[in-house]
Amino acid sequence: ILHELIQNADDAGASEVAFVLDEMQHGGTSLLAPQMRAWQGPALLCYNDAVFSMHDLRNICRIGSSAKLAEAAATGRFGLGFNAVYHLTDVPSFVSGSHAVFFDPHARYLPGATASNPGLKIHFEGESFLRQFPDQFAPYTLFGCDMLSRFDGTLFRFPLRTSVAAASSEVRREAYQPSEASALLEALRARAGDLLLFLKNVRSIRVLRRSAAGGEPA
Repeated sequence: ILHELIQNADDAGASEVAFVLDEMQHGGTSLLAPQMRAWQGPALLCYNDAVFSMHDLRNICRIGSSAKLAEAAATGRFGLGFNAVYHLTDVPSFVSGSHAVFFDPHARYLPGATASNPGLKIHFEGESFLRQFPDQFAPYTLFGCDMLSRFDGTLFRFPLRTSVAAASSEVRREAYQPSEASALLEALRARAGDLLLFLKNVRSIRVLRRSAAGGEPA
């Protein structure tokens, strides 16, 4: 999963990649839908300093809208690998440029999500989504992203599947614990130097943590 995200960032021309284990329990009041409260807990974040082109934005939306690998077309530079994130979560999302995109392949959590349109793409630049839904969008206000103006980077958020969410999940009936995400990141930290040797554009890979108390990742 992490290697796929790093390779995609490298292909996009990014020079910097950072992973964050965000251990915060974010607010559950001002959300796009009440059901999204299930995904406001600890999450794995991935940042890079490249912006999706409109072509890549369309392609990743086509792939991410299906949690079944057999149904996801291998499109552009993302291929089927992006769908590995459903090992962690049922509702992956990202912010890039002027857009925030949420995937909900079984149309259970997002407002207006359907089988034919299993997600939500929001043009947030110059709008007031952060003020209307502060709990929903506050988790993305990192790495210079203010959810008000264009974000010159890409930030993925993969909220970890809790045991409660897993019990009724149509994606995967197994929870993914913060301790597992931590182990995954530590394994990456140990190999980051070797990975950089094989990348064309990425020059730094950081592994960070934001504690349950909040604050900046470190």
